[in-house]
Amino acid sequence: MSLSYETCLRLFKKAILNRRLPSAILLSSSSSSLLVNLGRELSRELLGTDPTKHPDFYVVKPQSKLKRISVQQVKDVCRDLYLRPYRESRKVCLLLEAESMCLGGGEAANAFLKTLEEPPLNTTIILTSTRPMALFPTLLSRCLRVSVRNRPFEISPEERELWPEVQKWLEPDSDPEREKLKKIALLHDFLLRAKTPLEPGKEEKGPGEKESQEALSAETHEKREKFLRLVELAYWHKIQEELEKGSPPKSCLSFIDEIRTIERLNQDLSYGMDENLAIEAAFLCPQRIKSNNS
Repeated sequence: MSLSYETCLRLFKKAILNRRLPSAILLSSSSSSLLVNLGRELSRELLGTDPTKHPDFYVVKPQSKLKRISVQQVKDVCRDLYLRPYRESRKVCLLLEAESMCLGGGEAANAFLKTLEEPPLNTTIILTSTRPMALFPTLLSRCLRVSVRNRPFEISPEERELWPEVQKWLEPDSDPEREKLKKIALLHDFLLRAKTPLEPGKEEKGPGEKESQEALSAETHEKREKFLRLVELAYWHKIQEELEKGSPPKSCLSFIDEIRTIERLNQDLSYGMDENLAIEAAFLCPQRIKSNNS
């Protein structure tokens, strides 16, 4: 069960007051901006001031072209966390997009594991993730996991650029089978354009070509996740609108089926299934979804 932003913050404040907050917390949601805001609010409560101006507040986030948290970043912050605090008696580490530690063999995640197992005294580590299932089980087992529910249809300016694509997706079709094929074609077209951002003749060659391709793959992966998240949000928004109008819950079943399809697609992709196969399986094999929920 997921909790609202406000409920999470209220419970965290109570835990801080009663000194019962665990040393490691994993915040998960489909909205990365919501997680950043909640992580900073929680850090503010722990430190008693604006965390961005506090010397004992540490932020770790993907910085390389491959959008990973590197082993060196992890080693640096772990070293600092074991030092004596500059002010007060508490340190806070906010580690954003924690799932990126598990990329490239997961060396960064393994380097961070010891700190989670034996955290420094009076230190709180806050991890955020939009894909918690991509984290290693050894990391998950050492954190208090909190799923945060999105605020109603909250999207960032960057995500608004994708909204025209989402609107095409939401256009209904009188023929259900034709609508499925249309969505498959739209998704394939979107991903094809996301994979070819370089101008003709600008492709990188030489030793850096492999790294460039990996960076492009990571960027495509991020665009795909944002697009699917927006589609899912749009369906939840439609459900909310129908219920507010007093429509019977049965009128929302088609939207729920669409959300389950997106969830199934995301799950298959997270398991490393071929992208084309995962898309066609999600939209052309609905019985797989029903069997999982029976």
